[in-house]
Amino acid sequence: MAKQATLPLSTVDQMLKALLVAGRAVENVLETHAVQSAVEEPLSLSKVQILRLLTEKRQQNSSQVARFLGVSKPAVTQIVDAMVQADMLVRKPAKADRREVGLELTKVGKATFQAVRKRQRHIVRSAVRNITEAEVGRWVTALQSVSSGLASADRAFEQMCLQCGAHSDTTCVLVGGEANCVFEQHNAKVSKRRVLRKSRA
Repeated sequence: MAKQATLPLSTVDQMLKALLVAGRAVENVLETHAVQSAVEEPLSLSKVQILRLLTEKRQQNSSQVARFLGVSKPAVTQIVDAMVQADMLVRKPAKADRREVGLELTKVGKATFQAVRKRQRHIVRSAVRNITEAEVGRWVTALQSVSSGLASADRAFEQMCLQCGAHSDTTCVLVGGEANCVFEQHNAKVSKRRVLRKSRA
């Protein structure tokens, strides 16, 4: 395979600027503003991410949530305690292992996330209203390629979850899928152990 020429710094800087500006636009418009306009009470990004995860994955324990967010278990406990107090989450015996405590959404939690997702969908629809569905598909492919490229360019991402599996199609955008995702990797190991335990019983 022929070696690719090194990109000139001017091109690298254009790409860097475009990525950083896109990241700020997403953070300000889809995360901060959309959440503020969708719910009455202040809601941190971490809480929204937990609501999204539990909407798609139904029940997770604190360790899984900590791995998903990329934070320590004590940090998750504080966030979860606040969400339980706000009646967004409830603690229940885990379905897979009664010795563990699982986290599930309450009606308030489900309604809160639905309001946020509805607002985010409205903003995205407005952003792409003048382009075709095929063009939107090309944007999606390009954005996924960028995410995958950035993740594979830095070994730090081997210890991070990009949270792509907590969206409605639950698939990972990384090349190789769960093979490169610490969150999915761990869940796959846990599932394998459960299957082995059942087969031995």
